[in-house]
Amino acid sequence: MKFITTLLLVFTSLSFSLQDNSKALGDWNGKIITPNGDLEIIIHLTEKDKALKATMDSPMQNAYGLAFDEVSFKEDVLKLKMEAIGGTYEGTLKDGKFTGKWKQSGQTFDMNLEKKAKK
Repeated sequence: MKFITTLLLVFTSLSFSLQDNSKALGDWNGKIITPNGDLEIIIHLTEKDKALKATMDSPMQNAYGLAFDEVSFKEDVLKLKMEAIGGTYEGTLKDGKFTGKWKQSGQTFDMNLEKKAKK
């Protein structure tokens, strides 16, 4: 009986983690809001080998496919880290949108993301 209970707990926790990731997967549009103007950002969240992966595009800077080194999505909080530019993002998913902050070079900026509409 103990084995069955343990097995059920394992399957339940796996299904919750898959469900959480599925809410985050896709393409997300947003802007880093700075005093000098807004910078359009697109975040691509995918899953490969059961691990969450993310890349970023910054069309205004002609930068595409920049890979994040660390990606996590737990309890509706997305955390991203890109060591090459010293940037991090932390945002909370609520009502289909991420509300959060982008941090880079000792500065913090608002950055909210909305799911990109499929064409």
